[in-house]
Amino acid sequence: MLSKMEINKRAMEESIALLACPICGSAFEFSEPRSFVCSERHAFDIAKPGYLHLLKQAHKTKYDQALFESRKKIIASGFFGKLIERVTEIIAETKKEQIVIYDAGCGEGSHLARVVEQLQATDCDVQAVGLDIAKEGVKQAARDYPGIVWTVADLANCPNQKETADAILNILSPSNYEEFKRLLQTDGFLLKVVPEANYLRELREFIYVDEKSSYSNESVTSRLAEKLTVEHVERITYKAPIAKDLFADFLEMTPLGWHIEANKKSELLGNPPEELTVDLQIIIAKKTNLS
Repeated sequence: MLSKMEINKRAMEESIALLACPICGSAFEFSEPRSFVCSERHAFDIAKPGYLHLLKQAHKTKYDQALFESRKKIIASGFFGKLIERVTEIIAETKKEQIVIYDAGCGEGSHLARVVEQLQATDCDVQAVGLDIAKEGVKQAARDYPGIVWTVADLANCPNQKETADAILNILSPSNYEEFKRLLQTDGFLLKVVPEANYLRELREFIYVDEKSSYSNESVTSRLAEKLTVEHVERITYKAPIAKDLFADFLEMTPLGWHIEANKKSELLGNPPEELTVDLQIIIAKKTNLS
């Protein structure tokens, strides 16, 4: 039986044509026992339990192991289940038997792993690469979801070859549209998910008493429309139950929970809402012919 390290190593070797050196952009060759070496001799070793650290230099983030453990618990509870089902449906509608998916801002990998699993259940051959600047998230993804290529990477300098992605997922995460345009195949698309006005309304109304109690995604969507051609927009809204014993994890996971006053946080944990509003916009965008 192969170890997780061996499974991840095999996935990387099979997807080596998708990867690029983050320093010079050239292609990689694999060198045993576990190194990726480019034509300029820049070398990157597979780190345990099976991911590639493809940053030019280290970056500090607020996203630590505790946050990603909490995020995994919330996703495993089905909180985003309806969203991921719809994301998978949209990708499946391309009717491609083989597909390359990049998850830009993959976190600890749960979203991408579920999309891949659901697509593979339809006999679709999926090559998937997760990218995130937070090493702790990528490390956890490699441990929990072997068989996908997991990379510590900067979205402003994605370590991937141009025009290799059929679909780029960007779920509740920052974007770099110039890089996304570089990575997308001619008929590829970006699937971006952003909050809508009522996202986590119950939490916002408790924390804020001013205009922050509602959310506007106008600046995000306007910038996207400036950079790519928006082909489709839809809204997905539902109430998601959340168990009381998971609410501390939810506050750990969401940026909304990071700045709550101590007394308000105690009040919330003592009497949390039984459900939260999931209100999200799914945007499908493509390169223009001139991009």
